[in-house]
Amino acid sequence: MNGILLIDKPAGMTSHDVVAAVRKLGRIKKVGHAGTLDPFATGLLMLCLGKATKISQYLVGHDKTYVGVMKLGETTDTQDRTGEVIARQPTAAVSPEALTHALKQFEGPQSQLPPMFSAKKVGGRRLYDLARTGKTVEREPQAVTIYALDLLDVDWPFVRFRVACSKGTYIRTLAHDIGQVLGCGAHLTALQRTAIGPFALSDAMSLDQFARAVEQGEEEQCLIPLDTALACFPAISLPDQAATRLAHGTRVLLPAQVVEQVQQGEETAQMMRVYRASGTFIALASMTIVHQNEETLCQFQPIKVLI
Repeated sequence: MNGILLIDKPAGMTSHDVVAAVRKLGRIKKVGHAGTLDPFATGLLMLCLGKATKISQYLVGHDKTYVGVMKLGETTDTQDRTGEVIARQPTAAVSPEALTHALKQFEGPQSQLPPMFSAKKVGGRRLYDLARTGKTVEREPQAVTIYALDLLDVDWPFVRFRVACSKGTYIRTLAHDIGQVLGCGAHLTALQRTAIGPFALSDAMSLDQFARAVEQGEEEQCLIPLDTALACFPAISLPDQAATRLAHGTRVLLPAQVVEQVQQGEETAQMMRVYRASGTFIALASMTIVHQNEETLCQFQPIKVLI
């Protein structure tokens, strides 16, 4: 099996648990994920099966969308419900207007300090390993972008919100920081990932549904093809001889007029999905316009051969 499998991760499982379950159910050696979810979180987990493990690096950069719930008035050491409460403060002074205003303050580009309880490495060690020994170390703020942060509903002191953000954004840190702005503290109590780039939770299946598909021999129908998953890159077709050389890992030079879909004015390298003339997807390649002996050429350098 080669392709992308969208799984609706249940609460209580680690992302590694889901990978192991799919590997066992589908009897697949190569399975990985393109972006982890905390054990208490639910929702969309993108798994790469077979040759799709070669392209996971191009999927982890997608923007994400989440629906979360935070509890005002309590701060925890992990910034979520799994930690110990380290501070309690009254919330009576927090008005609906102040809450809405606080959320909107966090929209846009910003720096976010990674939490101590995270998988990020400092000095070769995971932060959560250091945190469990009671250590706190200096962390570098990370550049993130919150594209939209919307208040969905309030069941005081619980606040449900939707956030669209760039990769690497910690939603529990966002909840914690909102609590600090409000002056009452907050921590994340629930989190569901609803989208990764163009992929939606509504397109995902449960592990039980995948197990039934395997039993019925329909597991291939559950997968998103590799080229569909890479639709963020433009597509191009090459003549058969050139496509074969590229599939063998060889750099290819072609006259620009031979290659359709090429923007003649584009001098910088572009990542392209490369197909045979027959329509078979063969590789991701970097295409660059070069000039040799007064001739304009397209240079294709294979990056990931996927056949």
